[in-house]
Amino acid sequence: MNIAQTSPLYEYWNSEQNEDDEKKRLLKLNPKEPASNLFSSEPYKWENLYQSVLRNVIDGDESSLKGLMVLLSTISKKEKVIVLNSLETFLNKHTIYKLRNENYYDLKSSKNFYTTLRIFLTIFINPYELELKKEPKHLYEKTGMFFYKLRKIVLLNK
Repeated sequence: MNIAQTSPLYEYWNSEQNEDDEKKRLLKLNPKEPASNLFSSEPYKWENLYQSVLRNVIDGDESSLKGLMVLLSTISKKEKVIVLNSLETFLNKHTIYKLRNENYYDLKSSKNFYTTLRIFLTIFINPYELELKKEPKHLYEKTGMFFYKLRKIVLLNK
């Protein structure tokens, strides 16, 4: 299993992203969470944030734990259990325990300029090769799809 496969949106990215796929994606939503608008309205941004923040947590960045908790709060409890079970391959038991049992409201935020910049850049350059099959709406989706297509062209010419 790789990091992308732990995402609740993994099947969505590998689908046609049609109306039925969109409905399945939205069934994973936790509508009671204030940040759930990100999951419902901007799956491309949510996925980039998820993979970036998760990689930071795997690399031992404790300050990214709160970000991962916020992202996981946007999905249903059932989906969260599935994701956390899949993350047991990548994270230690203590971190999994925190993700399962702690509330992100209780954690202090620490601002790291370089981490923020790296995540911001990630959203624009799409290093995880997410393919939006619908028309991109936001600037970061347009640039992300540009880099996605550019990578495909470069790889085909090798």
